[in-house]
Amino acid sequence: MIDFSNRLEQLVGDDGGMTTARRTTVTARLVIDGADRAIAYYQQALGAELGERFTGPDGKVVHAELTIGATKIAIKDEDGVDPSATTLGGSAIILQLDVDDADAVGKALVDGGGTVIFVIGDTTYGYRQGRIADPFGFHWLVSQQIEELSDDEVQTRLDVGLA
Repeated sequence: MIDFSNRLEQLVGDDGGMTTARRTTVTARLVIDGADRAIAYYQQALGAELGERFTGPDGKVVHAELTIGATKIAIKDEDGVDPSATTLGGSAIILQLDVDDADAVGKALVDGGGTVIFVIGDTTYGYRQGRIADPFGFHWLVSQQIEELSDDEVQTRLDVGLA
């Protein structure tokens, strides 16, 4: 098994000072039918910032990098190897979006063409949450912490609420 826990390395530069450390990350890569439309949607609804964007000879996006808050995601157009979530009939992945105002973000996702799966509301486990399907087949769990609870308190509330 590979140990990723100690991937932050302190490296000494030529001048004797410390240089940038290398680390391991995981980035979601969303395969989409209409990557440029998705980029515009995520920019409008989520304030995403476009970094890299590369296309193939056919003009389709082969890689685009978006930053949403402190998180990067990658987007590409579907092709003969990578089908989109809409082509597959949906995605088994739910993207959790932790925000300060779940209602405002949920409204922005819906106003841009998203569909409400679960209405945003308060949960017994300390969050205001709801789920929105974007126009490209991905589900976004919009989540706002409204109460600070210990793990035991969350589990107790779930045990009572789901019984």
